[in-house]
Amino acid sequence: MGKSSRYIAVFFIILIIIMTAGSCNDNDRQQDMGFVDGDVQSSSGSSNESLYDGYGEPADESEENYSKKTYIEDETGKVISTKTDLEVDDNYKIMNPVTGDNGTVPLSQQGLEKSERRATEASKYNFDQNPLINRDRQENNNVKPSFDIDATGFVRAGTSLSDLRGKTLTFFTADNFAAWSYRNKKGETIDEWQWFRLLKDELGLNIKYTVKQHTASTQAALQAINAGDACDIIYSNHVVFPSALCISRSITDKVNINNMGSSPGVCKKTMDICKWGNTLRLVSPIGCVDVLWYNQTLAQQLGLSDPHTMWEKGVWNWDSFRAFLTSAPAVTKSGQRLCAFVEWDHNASYIWPSTNGCVYIKLDAQNSVPAIMNGWDNPKTIEAWEFITEVHNSVNFGTDGTENGLEAAHLGLYEGTTLMSATMYTQVYRDTEYSKDIQINWVPYPSSTNPYGDEICQYYGFGMMLPKNTSNEENVDIALKFMELWATRFTESLYDNLNVFEYYNFNYKQRKQYFDFVTENVVFGLAMNDFEGSYIDTNTNFFKAFLGNSDYNVRLEAAKASNLVQSYIEKSMRFGQ
Repeated sequence: MGKSSRYIAVFFIILIIIMTAGSCNDNDRQQDMGFVDGDVQSSSGSSNESLYDGYGEPADESEENYSKKTYIEDETGKVISTKTDLEVDDNYKIMNPVTGDNGTVPLSQQGLEKSERRATEASKYNFDQNPLINRDRQENNNVKPSFDIDATGFVRAGTSLSDLRGKTLTFFTADNFAAWSYRNKKGETIDEWQWFRLLKDELGLNIKYTVKQHTASTQAALQAINAGDACDIIYSNHVVFPSALCISRSITDKVNINNMGSSPGVCKKTMDICKWGNTLRLVSPIGCVDVLWYNQTLAQQLGLSDPHTMWEKGVWNWDSFRAFLTSAPAVTKSGQRLCAFVEWDHNASYIWPSTNGCVYIKLDAQNSVPAIMNGWDNPKTIEAWEFITEVHNSVNFGTDGTENGLEAAHLGLYEGTTLMSATMYTQVYRDTEYSKDIQINWVPYPSSTNPYGDEICQYYGFGMMLPKNTSNEENVDIALKFMELWATRFTESLYDNLNVFEYYNFNYKQRKQYFDFVTENVVFGLAMNDFEGSYIDTNTNFFKAFLGNSDYNVRLEAAKASNLVQSYIEKSMRFGQ
């Protein structure tokens, strides 16, 4: 072999060694980040199986091409394969023209509009592909979301943020506290209401909001609508359903149905379960749900089994939930009363039946006219109520302090005096000194041990709708764009908070696990305006049965309330009519 040939051979050997080392480093780097691709199947101890693109060919998983993946859906919206943007751009054709005076496309004919519409529902629910909450992004300290919200195509009219300049939107809040917040670059907390005001400087949009709570909010909105006054948005939460829906209008023809997935902060699954008369009404954030939160550090100090670990092992259910709470001591190691569990009494009444396979009062999302399904007397509902009231009666339940003790007990989660809380409650209480040295974790509401039991998260209702009548029709698309902006910033702040606040401090795996669960397991039991003005509170002790007092029998009180509930449902259905 000549000298030049030997040099060439040595060069190729070195090149092979470098390429092999680089490949190993890539694998190590993925392991360090906690990333495991769910599509990769290992066999015989190997973790390097090839990915396939749905057509029997190995997928090109280079960094350049991975970001250009898109999805192909069948007529039902199910993802059937993946292709590159180039393939979609070359092959995509609109099979039928746009039809209808309002510019809508028949549901069976809606599809992607080339690669600029590639962020479909499937990609949106892929944690790594959601620009608001994926693995590597940093906390957003700004007013606007951390991605180009004008590229989503969510509003059918193509409304952009620049169109909001010089516009005014008017509405009433659904509660007397801000629903979400984030930290600005100075570390200051900016709550939702401050964010409304900052939009004027940032986008030239003037938000005129009036603070109202629950039923007063929908009443004020109805009065404004009937008087022809400005009311561009119906802002709702779980307490004001279905009254808010009764005075709303459909947005089905105003948004791109198949392109909802292109807006990373808007929860299509929640929008679907809140349909009214089989039409879309609601714009809601992703992850706007309740699960069970617990002080993991405290549980470890007390020598208790870890709920999240039990859930991961598939043994989290009514029995293990009860055993966890009843194992807690009556006092902390410092001698303070330990609240084992706290939840709102009304929330307990409508959340727990869903863990037993029955939503107690729900919207009939598929009905052609607005309708409500009543499962109050369903045996599954009664069984769930008997279970949870028995648990409340068996432990130190959160009944000390103000307003049935619930605010003090919820705060105790971040002060070491409450073990588990049935609401996140981060937007009201946070940043205690104690919380800086602990870990808060989450677990689903546990399924019953019956075959029809479900692990669930409960949608807690913050969302926005269009009013049935508006004094300024030109504001409709402006309002929808604002709703998308609001939901997007809400979603982003929620997942940022999980990542950066000391007492959550979730790593990538934890945040992804939470995201995957809440986007697949949302239920919504109607709180029915907390039965405001009904005789359920005055003629029965139904809700008192959930306050950790064995003097009240929930089955007996539920039977007393049954006819009152049906009457109240019928009354609510006529709201604003």
